[in-house]
Amino acid sequence: MRLAARFGLFAFLALAAPLARADADTTVLVRVGDSSTTAAEVEQRLRALAPFQLQNLGKTQQEARRNFVDQQIVPELLYVEESKRRKLEEKQSVADRIRDVLRQALEKEISESIAKEKPVTPQQIQAYYDENAHRFNTPKRIKIWRILVADEAAATKILTEMRGAGVTGTVRWTKLAREQSLDKATSMRDGDLGFVHPDGKTETPEVRVDPALFEAADKVKDGELFSTPVKEGERFAVIWRRGSMPAVTRTVAQEERTIRQILMRTRLEEGLNEVSEKLMKGAVQSKNLGLLSFLDIDPMGDLVERARPGVVPRHKPVTPLTPRASERGLR
Repeated sequence: MRLAARFGLFAFLALAAPLARADADTTVLVRVGDSSTTAAEVEQRLRALAPFQLQNLGKTQQEARRNFVDQQIVPELLYVEESKRRKLEEKQSVADRIRDVLRQALEKEISESIAKEKPVTPQQIQAYYDENAHRFNTPKRIKIWRILVADEAAATKILTEMRGAGVTGTVRWTKLAREQSLDKATSMRDGDLGFVHPDGKTETPEVRVDPALFEAADKVKDGELFSTPVKEGERFAVIWRRGSMPAVTRTVAQEERTIRQILMRTRLEEGLNEVSEKLMKGAVQSKNLGLLSFLDIDPMGDLVERARPGVVPRHKPVTPLTPRASERGLR
């Protein structure tokens, strides 16, 4: 109790006789120096504990409440007072943490205020779903390998060579694709176009093909060659269906929670920007951006202070290691 006495600790042991509800919000339960906690604050902290934690505090409610104050609240207040005595809030690292906590608290308050004053409605969720239907509904996709040649005769010849190839088909296809395909962007990877959409789009934004390839591949099963050459512009394609993915449709009911979170996050960002703009008009007094010239980013991406003229580096530059003779040669 010496440390407690040092900060002028006195505890109101009203836990043995519960306070009147009217005074619970303002009556100080524990005071340590300039720091204090009310009964309402202690009650809120107790409500946040899991049942097993409350059981570990004592056999009875009175004992659990008293032990919580003695073991949790009092030490916290003691540490706060000692931190003040040591002026820890003046340390940059502590100040940064305090600033971050305050920022998070403001964001939480703004978020709660927006959720209460501007709740997301079912109509807004439906509107977002309709505007972004492509995110929730994916069409059937087919993985296609394609060898592109100049004329139908060359394509027919490749099909003839591939028929009956059996287990060696992949090896033979790879050779033909590399040697004969006019599409040099895909020839070295077996003519792999990836998963093709009905409109000719692929998973790679830069790669788009004629929708006729999808139409042809959709007529055969996974692992099968399309039986005839497919006209693609002025050229002809031999296509091999290597796999497929079925269409995926997500209903608005399935995506409601996700859409609600997206809309709330957007509103929070807008609210924070609005508050920031208002505060910047009257709170930002000056910016000395010229000081940034004294900071450099090294090749490794670390922020370092720029060396000033006449300042001797703290550490000697690392010199390359030179080989030394040993029993096993230069090491």
